[in-house]
Amino acid sequence: MDKITENIYNAALARIEELLPIVNDETSPTNRYVVELKIMSDIVIEFETAYFPIINPSLADVIKMCLILSLHIQCA
Repeated sequence: MDKITENIYNAALARIEELLPIVNDETSPTNRYVVELKIMSDIVIEFETAYFPIINPSLADVIKMCLILSLHIQCA
């Protein structure tokens, strides 16, 4: 696939928003809207993987986050 631009990404996001109310768990996998939703989702995933990668946190970062969350829960 060619490079996905931000315009294509935004168009795919908008189309997903339009398709979600139409498609549900009972919709046939061969339904044209389900197929289109899958294609739009793949576009979004590819763009976000390229431009917004999620890196695995270090052990130190995980421990810090756990401490912050436990302090926040105790203070609430």
